[in-house]
Amino acid sequence: MDKPVTPSFVTEDYLRQHVGLRQGGEIHLPLGTRFTPSAQQMLSEKQITVHWRDEKGQVFVAEETEQGQVLEKVHPLKTNNVRPDNACMLCGSDVEQKPALMTHLNDHMLVPKTHPRIQLRGKLDSCISYCVLVQCAMEQQPDMLQGFMADIRSYLGQTMQCEVTENLLPEPTMGEFNADVVHRWSHTPLRYLGHDHLLPDVSYGGLVAQLNYLRALVRELELMASQVYMDHSMQLTRNDIVAGLNRLSSAVYVVMILVLQCQNGQSSILRGLCNEIT
Repeated sequence: MDKPVTPSFVTEDYLRQHVGLRQGGEIHLPLGTRFTPSAQQMLSEKQITVHWRDEKGQVFVAEETEQGQVLEKVHPLKTNNVRPDNACMLCGSDVEQKPALMTHLNDHMLVPKTHPRIQLRGKLDSCISYCVLVQCAMEQQPDMLQGFMADIRSYLGQTMQCEVTENLLPEPTMGEFNADVVHRWSHTPLRYLGHDHLLPDVSYGGLVAQLNYLRALVRELELMASQVYMDHSMQLTRNDIVAGLNRLSSAVYVVMILVLQCQNGQSSILRGLCNEIT
């Protein structure tokens, strides 16, 4: 299935159908795209950051200046232009040429690639990659489910960003639904989603199996994060990341059940979910 062409003017309906709309998220659109007033209002209310990408893959963000809003080119992976320092974690001195064994923990410090936080980022990288594969496999699914998956992918990226920048990670949301609602669905799916809990089974088909594997990868991330951020007094130094990943695995589980329901001809369950918006 061909990807939809982004219109010159993006409407509120287009945003709901084709991009993730979780609170505080990010979206990527072609350079030059403009918004209708209602679409712009939605982005502002949800505090969604727009990253503009041109045909060469260059990324731009909007900056407010005295002359008005201008677009600034940023690094595609970092979304800023800060040149990192090369201070060694072991000796504290500046490293002129970064050894292959070392990498940046943040914009100031170099650490060995065996550092637990770097290993966690590697797991995050793998999970993000697989999430995109699942998104590609879901191109025939209802727009609502594709939007849920866009939010899940976006949240994984934000988890990586908050791990690197050490900023606080908010709880995940899916579309209009907050983390508490999604958590409730995942714990009592028969009541809210019309189907009881699932165990892995070949009879559910390939897409459900892929979603279940993604759920398991997110759960592995949660367990690894628990080990990485546990201090000597058995307290979590990054409860936000551990709790966020816990809620994200529930979100993937919900999508998995909803995909099965749609495969079984029960897509009307998606309309019923709108009653749960809080």
